[in-house]
Amino acid sequence: MEEEKSILNKIIQSKISKDAYNYNANDILSLIFNNLSEKEKEIIVRRFGLEGGERQTLEEIGQKHNITRERIRQIQSSVIKKIKTLQDLQEQLSSFNNIVKRILSEYGGIMEENHLLDELLRYSENTPEFRQATTFIISELLDDEIEKVKKTENLLGGWKLKMLNLEITHEVIKTLREIIENENKLHQIEELIEKFRNHGYFNENQEKILSPFYNQLNGDSEDKERLEKLVLSHLNISKNIDKNILNEWGVKDWPTVTPKRMGDKVFLVLKKSGKPMHFTEITNAINLVNFDKKIAYPATIHNELILDDRFVLVGRGIYALKEWGYERGTVTDVITEILTEKKQALSKEQIVNEVLKKRIVKKSTIYLALTNKNKFKKVGDLYALADK
Repeated sequence: MEEEKSILNKIIQSKISKDAYNYNANDILSLIFNNLSEKEKEIIVRRFGLEGGERQTLEEIGQKHNITRERIRQIQSSVIKKIKTLQDLQEQLSSFNNIVKRILSEYGGIMEENHLLDELLRYSENTPEFRQATTFIISELLDDEIEKVKKTENLLGGWKLKMLNLEITHEVIKTLREIIENENKLHQIEELIEKFRNHGYFNENQEKILSPFYNQLNGDSEDKERLEKLVLSHLNISKNIDKNILNEWGVKDWPTVTPKRMGDKVFLVLKKSGKPMHFTEITNAINLVNFDKKIAYPATIHNELILDDRFVLVGRGIYALKEWGYERGTVTDVITEILTEKKQALSKEQIVNEVLKKRIVKKSTIYLALTNKNKFKKVGDLYALADK
């Protein structure tokens, strides 16, 4: 029986994917506009920001046509009703309606607006014009089984299936946040899924959370994907949980998630790079990521790198994270530390190899440091710390 359900799900999924591949917002808009008067089309285009334009208020549109905002509202309502009754449109709307409901079901019945749009437009043009047109179609033309989720202090805007109880959504998000806060650390999505799966709340409420959309989880690969999508959708629609540029999830106002200080931005950029960077590269990377509207300048970034103990100068203008094992100090200091740690004399080649793990310098710089007789002495072909 379970095998039959799995086969049926794959057939349905294949049909949905095919329909999504064939979805074209412009085709639907063209069909709609062909059945509207010029005035009706203009009002709809302006009101919903279609054809690449900005959304306009009822007041703005009314002023252009020299009529009241209430009259514009009436025309808008009348046009939407007219569009919904267009026979030529029914097949396409019905198909798209099923796509949206299926995708929402796959993600546990609720999705943040941009998350849903990304999934819907995966197989077509994901342009601002297509996104705005798709938003219009979902919000105004689909059946009442799909409901708009308004922004609140805990949720971002999105859509959900009517059957979903938002109380469950809030409980799931609360549980995910508790998992993150109790450990006071960032999590990869795989970690969060596993911890949520083993959490008491999920085990006690699994049927309530899943039954409207899936059968009980039995541990196969398909179930793993379902739970991943459910957790991901709740993380995405939460206003208080977010991911950083390393795809690590945490509380939104943590500096490691949403950095406000330049030092925190530098830290994330270096960590994402995974290797030392010149301060001008770091500056460019910060501006490219666009954490916020603040522009980073090389002099400011260089100053942060010098003052913040999390960063170590490892070459000319090149910095690394201290947590990678780099230490502050000159090449002489580094050699001293290496010989102290090893507690034995080392060859020139051994010292060079160890220094290059901690500094980006020329070998000649290391050779020069080894000539400092106040710090080092030769023991045959080896080098040791000088006698104090």
